[in-house]
Amino acid sequence: MKCVDTLRLDYDSTNSFLDKCDAHMFKVKNWTLITSSAIIAYSISANAEFVVFVNLFLVPTFLYLELVYKSFQDTAIDHSKDIAQRIDRALLAEEDDDLLDGYQFGFGRKLQYPSLAKCLRILVNKNTRYIVNFYGAVVLFSMGAFLVGLLFI
Repeated sequence: MKCVDTLRLDYDSTNSFLDKCDAHMFKVKNWTLITSSAIIAYSISANAEFVVFVNLFLVPTFLYLELVYKSFQDTAIDHSKDIAQRIDRALLAEEDDDLLDGYQFGFGRKLQYPSLAKCLRILVNKNTRYIVNFYGAVVLFSMGAFLVGLLFI
C-alpha cells in the first residue's frame, strides 16, 4: 500500500467523523428547540410564567454540549487539512519519502475532551458567532414568552 493510499483512507474516515459531528450538532439544536418550545408552551398554557426560567438552565447545557462537538469537529478539520496538504504534495511530486514525516494515522490521538476554556474560546470566535446567535435567540424567545404570559395572560 502506498503512502497516498493510507492518507486517502485516513481522509475518508476523518470526513466521515466530520459528518457525524455535524449530525450531532444539529440534533443538539433540535433538542434545544423542542425542549424550550415545550417549556414555553407549558408555561403559557398553564398560566405559570415563571416555569419558562427553566430554559435559562437548559440552554447553557445544550450550548456546552454543542461546543464540545464543535471542539471535536475543529480537531478533525485541522487533521483533514493536514492530510489534504500531504495528498497535494504526493500528487505534485512522484516521490513520497518525506510525505509521512510527523504524520499520525487517525485524528483520535489528537482528540481530547475540551476544557471549559477551550469551549469559551470557541464561543467568542467570530467564525462561530452563529452558535451564540442561535442560543441567544432561544433565550430571547423564552424571556419574550415570560413577558407575554406576565402581561397578557
